Amino acid sequence: MFPRLMEQRGPGVPIFAERHADGRFTVCCGWQNLQSAGKALGMRLSRIPQRVATVLAPLSVFFRSHPQGQHFRLLCWLLVSLLLCQGSATLKQLVRLLPSRLHYWSLLRLLRAGYGDAADLLAELARTVLATLPPPADGTLYLIADTTLRGKAGRKQPLAHRTRLNQHEPFVFGHSVLLVLAHWGRLRIPIGAVVLDPKRKSQQNIQWRRLLRQFQPPAWCQRVLVIADAGFASKANLRAIQRRGWCYVTCLPRSWKLSDGTHLRDLARHLPKSRYHRVASHTPDRRRRDYWVYLRRAELKLLGDVTVLLSKKRRNSGPQPVKLIVTNLEPVSAAAMLSTYARRWGVEVTFKELKSGLHLGQMQVTRRPERVVHALLLPVLAYLLLLRLYGRTLDPEQGASLFALKQRFAEEVGQEHLEHMERKWRRKLEQVKAA
Repeated sequence: MFPRLMEQRGPGVPIFAERHADGRFTVCCGWQNLQSAGKALGMRLSRIPQRVATVLAPLSVFFRSHPQGQHFRLLCWLLVSLLLCQGSATLKQLVRLLPSRLHYWSLLRLLRAGYGDAADLLAELARTVLATLPPPADGTLYLIADTTLRGKAGRKQPLAHRTRLNQHEPFVFGHSVLLVLAHWGRLRIPIGAVVLDPKRKSQQNIQWRRLLRQFQPPAWCQRVLVIADAGFASKANLRAIQRRGWCYVTCLPRSWKLSDGTHLRDLARHLPKSRYHRVASHTPDRRRRDYWVYLRRAELKLLGDVTVLLSKKRRNSGPQPVKLIVTNLEPVSAAAMLSTYARRWGVEVTFKELKSGLHLGQMQVTRRPERVVHALLLPVLAYLLLLRLYGRTLDPEQGASLFALKQRFAEEVGQEHLEHMERKWRRKLEQVKAA
């Protein structure tokens, strides 16, 4: 079967497609294969993929007050371009994947207009994803929270500030983003994301409590277990968790006191190493991790009776690297507490996927806070879109990486685009023959 001319992408750059008897396509761009030339030339889609339009259709209600701007269609195109982009994800690069009738100023207008709150869109899509994914066998859902920094070079950033993640990291000028995940098995679903305002005190904990109040577990959920580090262990946060009737496994700062007035820092500093014993824990991917731990029941102010765990990686380490973990689970072992707390690493993996695979923070928008918020939350929406498209086929115990889902999406979109172009040229050929 001879290849047919599908498109003419500029002078001397024709795109050919050959369809074989088994239904496969062989696509060539000039004398090169599309896989080698696709990064340089890209593929300009002519319409929104059908599955994407179907999945995102419920979100159109957030844009009904402004139908003349076609902002919902622009949002669909922008999410598709984020999933297809392989290099830099600036707006000028993303527009190269869109139809020629859409221009750079169209995407810029979408980000500047502020129609359709990105946080509301994220919450609605996350609710749908949670109801779609296969539930765990034990009915336990883990809530994990953490923050990340996305560095920026320019100074016209209303929500950026100079800070660092911890005392061992260098100072960075950029945006702080709070991300909350729902997690079970090896699935990670963002249910909330907030760009923190550096001018508001305790913004991280305020937004964390707001997301806790707004979150509604899916129907299959029997128990919610909250996992967080010491930065989220304020008294108000733990009270909010207790009011919802949820359990928690969290790291505590050393300033907390027992009911008898003893500081936790004194317990970590003066406890002899002979009181520690070695236990084995396992990460969600079934990797073994050994720690030296000391476990005891204690009564903390405001929390009541809890289980306190002191852990360190080496028996002869001093008091500085000792981690203090507390939980209200009953009964619980040291290995179970460590294995549960190890699930917090999933949020770090999600940050890496958002930054590397979905280009978090690469859109160049400045001057107004709402523009920055829209630009930083759009990659999270794209992440949820992938889970909504392929979530039903995922195994909770196996999961899937973002990069594998992106490749699957690109293959399906390319196949749909080629089939659409083939039907288009067939109709034109039939019209020419009829004339």
